[in-house]
Amino acid sequence: MTTSVDDFERRRQARETANERVVCMVVAGSAASLLLTETAWNATLAGDTTPVDQQLIVSEPVEVATVALLLAHVAVLVLLTVRPAYDPRRKYMLVVMRVALMGFMCWAQWFNRRPSFGLLVPSEMFMMVIVLAGLTFSRGAVLLAGCLSAITYCTMTLLGPVWPLSVRASVLSLQGFGFATAITYYIVDGMLRMHKEAVSNERLSRFFAPEVAARIAAEPDVAVRVDERCVTVLFCDISGFTAMSSGMQPRQVVDLLNAYFPPMVDIVFRHGGTLEKFIGDALLAVWGAPFGGPDDADRAVAAAEDMQRGIAELNTRLVAAGCAPIEIHIGLCSGPVAAGYIGTEKYIQYAVIGDTTNVASRICSVAEAGEILIADSTRALLTPPGVALAALPPVAVKGKGEPLQLHRVLLQQEPAA
Repeated sequence: MTTSVDDFERRRQARETANERVVCMVVAGSAASLLLTETAWNATLAGDTTPVDQQLIVSEPVEVATVALLLAHVAVLVLLTVRPAYDPRRKYMLVVMRVALMGFMCWAQWFNRRPSFGLLVPSEMFMMVIVLAGLTFSRGAVLLAGCLSAITYCTMTLLGPVWPLSVRASVLSLQGFGFATAITYYIVDGMLRMHKEAVSNERLSRFFAPEVAARIAAEPDVAVRVDERCVTVLFCDISGFTAMSSGMQPRQVVDLLNAYFPPMVDIVFRHGGTLEKFIGDALLAVWGAPFGGPDDADRAVAAAEDMQRGIAELNTRLVAAGCAPIEIHIGLCSGPVAAGYIGTEKYIQYAVIGDTTNVASRICSVAEAGEILIADSTRALLTPPGVALAALPPVAVKGKGEPLQLHRVLLQQEPAA
């Protein structure tokens, strides 16, 4: 299980790359359309000699700037297709490229023609660069676009051929750039936070009950730190699975497990448990970590009972699908463990480590098909009157020097001993 940060960043990078392709296609298409319009416009006005009509002819430098805008985005689109691997520097280089191209286009207009499209209209072109930077889902790219746009625009207007109007235009445009940057930054920041929370909640929901996942989201340090806790561990295994699976195709085994695990996990979550892991056909669940309560053992045993009852409903579906029915055996043990995230920085999982987990696994292996066996440590934590139990003779298990005192949970259809 990777960290939520890794999941989030991987998805953000994939979305950033996809957005870059879309933006390049849109800008390239817009530049091509603009170039055709400029060519048609100039061809229409070529025969006119009036000063007003001549003033409206698009200058050659502007056409060159439009071609540069088109070719640059086509080249980037080709690069993204040939080398789609994520590069963290790419978004910043694209911001610099777009600001430079917009500046080139404005410079070509102002210094080769009279400013027929005014001083404030070009500021909208730079605002578009700021908005496009937001599609990278990068706060840094938005801030870079805002700063470069302001510097480029003010430099051109203050040094350009329309200086008397440049101060007022610069002040107004700086206000617009600041507003566009702030709004885009706010939107990007909100989207990143929401998406990061969604990725984290999605990951947590795989292993924790909804109410537990909500508490972890509100108190993330609780799950991250490793604590020593008293928990109740449940091991659930399919009886005779090895022999059963040996006569099945691998895909049939996977289909069986995919039909078996979901209802079992739903029961664990319904009783407030934590799904620790799957081990082949076995399921390991925990009550008491990362959050504990006085009735952890009661909820664990109740979950085990519901799991045994749920197998009957599952078997109805399996038989209808032409599969053989299955039985499960369950073992529970209570005691101290170390609970928290373990692994490497790139690959971690929530786990409970300790002898209690090992003993629960041994108890599960002792249980017969259809049985629920609990350790004496779990029996001691049950709330009176608790569940009906039948004490078993002490049982020796691997790894323990002393025999274990176990109790069999009597389901409703069984008579009390």
